Amino acid sequence: MAKIDEIFFLPPMAVARLGASEIPLVNFNWLEDPSLHGAGLTVIAPAVSLNVLADGSVQPSLPATIQFRDGGLLRPVAPFFELWARIDGEEQPLTLQLLEKLGGALNKLTYNVSAANRKAARRAGDPACAFSASIQVAGDDHERHMLLAASSAGSPTDEPLVSAAKPIPFGSFQVMRPISTQAMGVDLGILRVRFTPAKGEVYGPTTAGSATDPDTGRTHTMVLPRNQILNPKSSWMHYTSNGRVDSPEPADTYDGADDSGRQNRSFGVVDDTCDILLEASVTMKGTTFTGTARAFSAPPDFAPDRRPFVSLADELIDRDPPTADTKEDPEDAIMRLGDLFQRVFETASLANLDMMRQAMMPGNNQGLVNFANMPSVSLPDSMTDKDPLFDKTEDLNSPPTSHDKVPYASVAEQVHGPKADTDDMELFLRSNASRVQQIIRPAHAHFKNLQPNVKTNQRPNPTQRDPRIQRDGEHDMRMPPYMRDSDALPLSLNRRQYEFLMQIVAELQPVKGKKAGVPESTSPTQSHVSRVLQRLGGKTARAGKQKSDKAVRNKRGKN
Repeated sequence: MAKIDEIFFLPPMAVARLGASEIPLVNFNWLEDPSLHGAGLTVIAPAVSLNVLADGSVQPSLPATIQFRDGGLLRPVAPFFELWARIDGEEQPLTLQLLEKLGGALNKLTYNVSAANRKAARRAGDPACAFSASIQVAGDDHERHMLLAASSAGSPTDEPLVSAAKPIPFGSFQVMRPISTQAMGVDLGILRVRFTPAKGEVYGPTTAGSATDPDTGRTHTMVLPRNQILNPKSSWMHYTSNGRVDSPEPADTYDGADDSGRQNRSFGVVDDTCDILLEASVTMKGTTFTGTARAFSAPPDFAPDRRPFVSLADELIDRDPPTADTKEDPEDAIMRLGDLFQRVFETASLANLDMMRQAMMPGNNQGLVNFANMPSVSLPDSMTDKDPLFDKTEDLNSPPTSHDKVPYASVAEQVHGPKADTDDMELFLRSNASRVQQIIRPAHAHFKNLQPNVKTNQRPNPTQRDPRIQRDGEHDMRMPPYMRDSDALPLSLNRRQYEFLMQIVAELQPVKGKKAGVPESTSPTQSHVSRVLQRLGGKTARAGKQKSDKAVRNKRGKN
């Protein structure tokens, strides 16, 4: 008899994106540009997508195009979640047929969905400023259910931000109707659910209808009349970051933060983003099994064909790395590092380095600790040949000129473009080891590697950062320059990425004498050419072995 170990969702986590269109965005994949002039750039291509029919069942299709808007309305990203089971140690999708075989039924399956937005509550320090929604849906209920959020009062004196009579929609949740058939390689009998996020609207009190930009003097609409539904007595209406040390970073990401005439007081505006906790419970043969997943609704991705250099997967594995990494094939390691440098280029191609440099330096060019290996520099000289970190032969080729409206951004894209090619990247790392070690900003250290006691003005460790040391919290042109992390400190690769890069840089340095079949090399270029030829030879040898193995298998089959 089959033994059920657990049930779980795939994916266990997903990002939904807001949109007011009634038609969700189709599925697509990231691909490398196949054209000759693509230079390894990422493009997107349509993939098999699921259309939800009127009865709640799904129908797969392969879209011919990817459409992001319907008129002025953005199409939302509405993720599906599949329910899977581990049976006798083997993972497999939980289908309607398998569910019934295991003694379960759709009417014995329950989904609990909780959604919340606690951003205003976190800033104001008032739980009554949070708003949330919770629903329970049976496994055989295939209607679309709205998630209507409101605030709750912990005491009679609390002033809830959002009333139950006028809730804020967070989107909808729907259980798909399973059908025991397949189409286009998709098993339609798998138990699926879908979260469709909200439209991407803002809400506020009646006093937040319009405001005047203090810099331009122009008046703009903040909250449409239909969305002026929030409690004007809520503590959120009086919040200000002035004089506070506990404000979340960035401290100015609320409406009213830059209005000095109102003492930077909040206008009391919130949005319809939320975090979702999804739970499935099913009873099979007297035992109840539970699986959970999470979803996050966020603004639309304005550049879906460009990837961040630190992905969600990178962050998760950096927080919880494997106990022991398996030995990676050198060729695979180079390809993985090449993918990182492609993502670095894609990030740089979107960044307005001129604006970031101008915004980040003024507050960081006074009283800097000046060390030879991590020098300070005034704003006008940053990223010029007067900057001690500047290297005109490798970084900017020549100082930016006024011919471009954003000269620093233009030059940064030109510099990072060639390194998006894996072979060019490898040669650069071979030839510029000391430069790479100097120009890449180190990641923050793990707690276990921090010194128990440090002085604010002490010399930093060049291979790791400590937020207690002043110089480690100041911006300079080390890569990535003038970009800020979520805690307002300079952004960097995460610890795992940084250590991986430095490991590969060390391994790529020329080694004199024969080693692993590589002839004696006297320069990085010779070593690089030998490495590429060896790689191509390895591919040829592997291809020959595969052909030989296939011939053996065919011969065995004939016998």
